[in-house]
Amino acid sequence: MRRFRATLAWIFLGWTVCAAQPPGLPPSPPAAPTERVLELSLEDAIRLALQNSLDVERARFGPRIEQTEVIKARAAFDPVLGLDANLSQTKVLPENQVLRFDPTTGAPIGVEIIRPFSKNGEVTPHLRHRFVTGGSYELRFVNTRENVAPASFGTSSRIVDPRYESSLELQFTHPLLRNFGIAVNTAPIRQAEKAVAIAEQQLVQTILDTVFAVQQSYWELVFRIRDLAARRESLRLAQDFLEENRARVELGTLAPIELVQAETQVKVREGDVIVAEAAVRDAEDRLKEVLNLPQATGTWELRLRPTDEPAFAPQPLPSVAETLAEALRQRPDFLQSQLRIDALRIARDVARNQRLPRLDLVALGRLEAFDESFPDSAANLGEAEGYQWLVGVQFEYPLGNRFARQELARRTLELQQAQVEQRRLLLAIERQIRQALRDLETASKRVEVTRAATRLAQTQLEAEQEKFRLGLSTSFNVLEFQEDLTIARSNETRALSDYNIALARLDQLTGRLRYGDLAAAALQP
Repeated sequence: MRRFRATLAWIFLGWTVCAAQPPGLPPSPPAAPTERVLELSLEDAIRLALQNSLDVERARFGPRIEQTEVIKARAAFDPVLGLDANLSQTKVLPENQVLRFDPTTGAPIGVEIIRPFSKNGEVTPHLRHRFVTGGSYELRFVNTRENVAPASFGTSSRIVDPRYESSLELQFTHPLLRNFGIAVNTAPIRQAEKAVAIAEQQLVQTILDTVFAVQQSYWELVFRIRDLAARRESLRLAQDFLEENRARVELGTLAPIELVQAETQVKVREGDVIVAEAAVRDAEDRLKEVLNLPQATGTWELRLRPTDEPAFAPQPLPSVAETLAEALRQRPDFLQSQLRIDALRIARDVARNQRLPRLDLVALGRLEAFDESFPDSAANLGEAEGYQWLVGVQFEYPLGNRFARQELARRTLELQQAQVEQRRLLLAIERQIRQALRDLETASKRVEVTRAATRLAQTQLEAEQEKFRLGLSTSFNVLEFQEDLTIARSNETRALSDYNIALARLDQLTGRLRYGDLAAAALQP
């Protein structure tokens, strides 16, 4: 929003009331004394739209959201540090009974019941780490403090009490078939990266659509303003003709009946002006919506005044093959389809790997030591008072393996479906390109034809007016030629606007951003 307001201030440096009309454009509808007028070039309009469009703002979140999935997928290979700690006490049932005798007489005087109990404390820090090849290890250090004593008479037979036991254990596992390899284990990362690229292309598509919408609305407003100017000129011609006929009637050189036709046409053309003025306001509102001006300025009561004229510089049209090749290189929807196919290939390859049996290499190494204190027991680990090692394999294969087989079948079908969808998209793109080139060619020819028609209509009107002054024509004929000139001017303006809209449409369909610097700024988060 700050960037939008700064740009808005840069464009017109404050509100302008009834600013002077730039040369070359017909007068815009007059603004009321309290109305504010914003003069906009096409580039300014595109800048405002890209900075203030809610669609673009929403699309910018897409890559950032998907990037979190990439980091989450990579986090699967982050080391994990943990700590387990517990305290316990155990008292067991009697294991044996011993008779107790009087030392003097030797007579039995009682029974000694041995009920041992123990108090234990254990602390186990551990470190786990997974490799991109599929293997993993876990390093564990276990330290246990144990007290064991009888509950009544007798003495303990333990050598050390309390007893501190320490052990250092390293366990390693690595798959040899299923889940083996970098490609399988990094598949979630690569799929997440494809999702980021898809979101980026969706943002580009939103920018392309926004730029086209601005150009379409801008040139539509230019057409409506010029069409209104043509309608006003037509009304002025009818009014002038009516005044001229009234003077002729007063002089007696023209029959009074001729005034009826001229007066009728004045009223008809007044109605045309009213309709054209409403069309201008409708076109302004559509452009305001595309630029999101009502939310930015807090009002709809703002008049827009385009400052750019519709250009016409016909050039040889590129071939369909050249344009199609350009579209396939940079058109966002086609690039998205390719990225989806790549992601589905990754999923299919993973599913293919999951059909293999599970065959894992496992290895274990452990050192053990004990003493009367924790430091001593930990230090004794280096002497390897006790140790254990183990190397082996684990094998597993589900009979029938139906789950893995059906998962592979599903992923293969999804990939084939996406490829068919891409072929359908390719067919639609080629049709759109062919149509866009035809529309551009048609619009170019229409501009040339309508320009010639305007010149001829002007010449015919002047000739008919001269004939009327000589008494060789009627008011009806003159008014008809006036209407023909109005229609010709409107058609010429329509053709010019359609030509520029066709250029913008071709840019959109080929993924071409003519306003690259503005688009680059819009791509930034």
